[in-house]
Amino acid sequence: MNDFKNFIPKTALVLRDGKWNKLESKFLVPGDIIKLNGGDNVPADCVLLSANEMKVNNSSLTGESEDLLRIVDVKVSNIFESPNVAFFGTMCTSGEGIGMVFKTGDGTVIGRIAGLASSSG
Repeated sequence: MNDFKNFIPKTALVLRDGKWNKLESKFLVPGDIIKLNGGDNVPADCVLLSANEMKVNNSSLTGESEDLLRIVDVKVSNIFESPNVAFFGTMCTSGEGIGMVFKTGDGTVIGRIAGLASSSG
């Protein structure tokens, strides 16, 4: 997981007490509402509540370099293919979105991959 800590943005824009505040990303918890803008690294696994022309690059997870449009109203059974989800360790390349955090740190997809990699070594 230490190698993946470079993916963690230092701060995230979080809705707390009815106001958008910058918060250190390490303090995010499931249920937090976060705002993502083009150029931001995604600080946690989140399900999108709104998206405006939002695209993400999942190459750190899938190796696929094409930016993917995020669509809130489309859900598929395989979470990895679901266009209403953004994953920690990926980048919002354009547009903007608001999401609800559902996994942080070692519990994220990339965190679990890192855990598996370190336990198999």
